Amino acid sequence: MYKLLVFDKYNNMKTILNNKYIIIIPIIILNIISLLYLYSTEYFYKQLCYIVVSFIILIILSKVNYKFLNKYSKYLYIIANLLLLLVLFVGREINGSKAWLHIYKFSIQPSEIAKLCLVIYITYLVVKKKNIFYILLIVIIPSILTFLEPDTGAIIIYLIIFLSSLKYIKINKFLVTIGSIFIILFISFNVYLYFYKQDILIDIYGTSLFYRIDRIISFKEQDNIQNVNSMISIGAHKLLYIPENHNDFIFAAIVSKYNILVFIIILSCYLGIFIYYISNMTKKKNISNIFNFMILNMLLFQVFYNILMNLSLLPIIGIPLPFLSYGGSYLVTLDALIGISINLNLHPNNRMV
Repeated sequence: MYKLLVFDKYNNMKTILNNKYIIIIPIIILNIISLLYLYSTEYFYKQLCYIVVSFIILIILSKVNYKFLNKYSKYLYIIANLLLLLVLFVGREINGSKAWLHIYKFSIQPSEIAKLCLVIYITYLVVKKKNIFYILLIVIIPSILTFLEPDTGAIIIYLIIFLSSLKYIKINKFLVTIGSIFIILFISFNVYLYFYKQDILIDIYGTSLFYRIDRIISFKEQDNIQNVNSMISIGAHKLLYIPENHNDFIFAAIVSKYNILVFIIILSCYLGIFIYYISNMTKKKNISNIFNFMILNMLLFQVFYNILMNLSLLPIIGIPLPFLSYGGSYLVTLDALIGISINLNLHPNNRMV
């Protein structure tokens, strides 16, 4: 009798862990922590609205036929690039970056939409066995448009999406060698211009490049108010002034405000999300594995980079903390990606193009 009870409990636990929707639990917990922190701020009601809308999108995308998204992935990619182009002309400038389209009281960030469309389209291209340089070109176009905003964090995510796809692409070593030499020469040329011909560099890239370099230098010298105050806030368990405490530096703000239990819960939620993706991936080259591998790497990078940035161990480049940081476009993109992941894990017949 005892063995039967143990066996039933084991089967019940296994059933729960195999449920493809279980990833929603840590996401909801992180969303609740975000709302608790933002409750007394001006961002609370907007964030609540963003979470509800994002969750609805997650559920919808977890149920639609993925072949529909595959069919229109190219057009989604084109729309994303058109939005990136549009924001350069009519976008709203915030903190020196022209990256938002303002609609009534809400703002849309095209670089976030581009992440979603890029993952969907590149997954399709990898399955169709497109060559590495074609896929690289697909990544370069939104990267250039995003660079002009500028949004360094988004460009790095595009790069991570591309690098993740390399696991499933047959690579020509000769062509990769030629490409690597070109990249090294390009970087060397720009380094030379920075130190010896800055006027030419400004003509090419504008003054925003120097702003980004200054942010990296300020990190190295530890004279950036956000870096310094976030580190002190975490260590002293008392929140100091941090300009972006609702967004990029929400981790430092939450840890300084609440006890160690909340910190453990946050890390446990992220660990649960990572385990979900790892456990749902196999060695097969199909849409599900390609898509999930990209999302896993995106989330791993964003979580660890943001936390290390809050600890003043890495430069500030605009990397929000998944499911905690304030932002509508960011939350919608994340939940849409999660919804598609659930969809692919639930419906094997949707996996192939």
